[in-house]
Amino acid sequence: MATIRDIARRAGVSIGSVSNYLNNPDMLSEETREVIRRVIDELGYHRHAAARSLKSNQTYRIGLVPLISAEENRSLAPSDNAFLEFLAAVNTTAAELGYGVLLYAATSEAEELPIYERLVGERQVDGLILMGTRAVDPRIEFLNERQFPFVSFGRTQNSEDHAYVDVDGAKGIADAVGHLAQLGHRRIAYISPPGGLMCAIHRWEGFRSAMAEHNLPVEGELVVEGGFTEESGQIAMHLLLDLPHPPTAAITANDLCAFGAMRALQMRGLAAGQDFSIVGFDDIRLASHWYPSLTTVSQPFRRIGSIAAQIVIDIITGKEVEHQIILEPKLIVRRSTAPVKESSDV
Repeated sequence: MATIRDIARRAGVSIGSVSNYLNNPDMLSEETREVIRRVIDELGYHRHAAARSLKSNQTYRIGLVPLISAEENRSLAPSDNAFLEFLAAVNTTAAELGYGVLLYAATSEAEELPIYERLVGERQVDGLILMGTRAVDPRIEFLNERQFPFVSFGRTQNSEDHAYVDVDGAKGIADAVGHLAQLGHRRIAYISPPGGLMCAIHRWEGFRSAMAEHNLPVEGELVVEGGFTEESGQIAMHLLLDLPHPPTAAITANDLCAFGAMRALQMRGLAAGQDFSIVGFDDIRLASHWYPSLTTVSQPFRRIGSIAAQIVIDIITGKEVEHQIILEPKLIVRRSTAPVKESSDV
């Protein structure tokens, strides 16, 4: 591997001149800069990241702390590649801008804040991207207090205080309700995301307002708190099917939850898209390949990840750009939804 000394020897200049080229190029003549640049290209020299960090007091890394429980990690159920799509876009955009990405998984909510405190306190990263925001989020309170660069995927009750990129979940759920209402469904169940998440609050607002808009009653027994796993959807659907008067359709927390709900229907001898309509949320890759293919609300995870990375790096570098962005979701209609059967008695 070439060193600064090798470059100086080949270029016929002092080591100090090479150092000036790397750190303060304006101190050198154009002719000297050109000679050093040509030698650097010939030797394939890459400046050491640690040296660059010492010079600038930056790590050139942004951090993400995904919450992945030990149970999820051991599960053999279909995986949620929404995070992988998001991460791929973050990584690509960061790399294009000269930054790396540091992942530090938390296995419980109790672990999250201490991890953020360590990453910030030890200056392991220059900025952070948060996921899974809550209405009142201690991570955001901490980062605001420390004035540390960050952006969140998702809003909070105090969103005016921080940068974020989000999807209009209320509109997504409202579109799903409208689709089912057009198909003739009146008893529409709602399997919600876990309580406390800000996305759950926004989606609930969308569900209530859309049901009212279509003159449909919101019945308490048809609203079940679910989760983002296949198991949670299966459990919730069994609860709904055990009701004296079950629903004819359900909107779920995400696509994995929808897959679980469809499995529960199968176990009862019922078919999604024929006897019962199911709508997911996310549009992960499996959604179009599932049987039947899943009607779902699409979130553009790659675009979200790219925007999030761009925003946090803009904040790090002091650029004045728009730091609060809400994207529109899109309802993707497939075969898991169908007109209600007139004599439907699920």
